[in-house]
Amino acid sequence: MTALHMEEKNIRNAGKDVKKNFWISIVLSVMLVGGVPMIVLGATNKIWAVMAIGIAFTALGFYGCPLGWVMYGEAKFRAALVSAIEYEGRVTVDGLVAQFGKHRNKIIADIRKLIEKRYLAGYAFDGETLVYAEKKERPKERIYVGKCPSCNAIMEYADGKVFCPYCGFVREATVEEMKRSQ
Repeated sequence: MTALHMEEKNIRNAGKDVKKNFWISIVLSVMLVGGVPMIVLGATNKIWAVMAIGIAFTALGFYGCPLGWVMYGEAKFRAALVSAIEYEGRVTVDGLVAQFGKHRNKIIADIRKLIEKRYLAGYAFDGETLVYAEKKERPKERIYVGKCPSCNAIMEYADGKVFCPYCGFVREATVEEMKRSQ
């Protein structure tokens, strides 16, 4: 697998984690909001099964909803971290601390977690510097094609795709964008 394909795979895997955590958070939020009326309707109409399900939904939503949204935020941050690392190819912990404004120990822990989850496949981390094991063949010139709908950063065109180097958003390039790149 080439370095660029590995890069796309790493970013795509981190994006899947974000989507999974988003939907878990949505389900828990709906359970919290839907559980209360189920309790009321079940109790007033003496439908004990509906009331019991409402109690379970409310309890799961009450305790799980905040945790779900925190997990979603962490997954979103880690996806941005993967994108930034993939874009640079070689990064230092100090550089990531300056870029993201997070505590040094958090950045180190997140890098280790990303390597463990195989979201940074092909990278070597010595505790201070993260380096791609092979030389990446990057396009010589980047072509900027507008703003990212996800994070508002400037998107780039390369290899038939338009992508955001910061949040990992990727889409197929339009014919006009491909013509402009030639």
